[in-house]
Amino acid sequence: MGKYLKKFENHSAYEAAESGLILPNVSLCVQEHDVHYNPSTPTPSHDYVEIGGIKWATMNVGATGVTDYGLYFQWGDTQGYTAEQVGIGEGKKYFSWVSYKYGNGSSTAGKDGENLIKYNKTDGLTALTSDDDAVIVNWGSGWRMPTSAEYQTLGTATTSAWTADYQGSGVSGLVCTDKTDSSKVLFFPAAGYCYDANIEKIGNLGCYFSSSLHSSSREDALGLNFSNWRATWNDLISRRMGCPIRAILDE
Repeated sequence: MGKYLKKFENHSAYEAAESGLILPNVSLCVQEHDVHYNPSTPTPSHDYVEIGGIKWATMNVGATGVTDYGLYFQWGDTQGYTAEQVGIGEGKKYFSWVSYKYGNGSSTAGKDGENLIKYNKTDGLTALTSDDDAVIVNWGSGWRMPTSAEYQTLGTATTSAWTADYQGSGVSGLVCTDKTDSSKVLFFPAAGYCYDANIEKIGNLGCYFSSSLHSSSREDALGLNFSNWRATWNDLISRRMGCPIRAILDE
């Protein structure tokens, strides 16, 4: 998109017209000798709800609607898998340490993550780098995975409740309602988690990765973990497991 130049006699005239200007533009205020550059503001590619100052996507990465489970990811892997792709054999994903992107082929993570080749005791990384963020890679610039602290902010800013049938969809999960504005609601489907060749606890439990690594248990990341009796906003979730991911808009 090209820019255009708009000239105003003074700053007052510029301010009066500013909200209606086509973006992007460069505006010149003659009397004050001021130049203003107004860049374009792209429309977000996915819907979001702002709660507690954070813009949360309304659906999971890979989902087509708010009740869709979307894709399952191991922590730090940007390749997601549908429920149909979980299993054993050609074209299937087996969720283990052996198949983990940052494992060394061992069947365990080892003490202090000694069998992990990234995000371990040696490199000292405690959060995903941008090239390992499944949201950035799959949704593009402006979106990213939330941190554990941002999940905790969501928990503080909302009233959360389990539902067995969200808005008549037949899908169970966690409903988070803004404490200051009940019109702002987020739904997290109880998509379960992938372990070895199976999806466990589907319909009964939800595990959502954050971008944060547990500081001492390096085989575990942190994230949202919920069931029909409680929600924990910074729970330990094994990096080898497959979990859905929710994005935030970080313009």
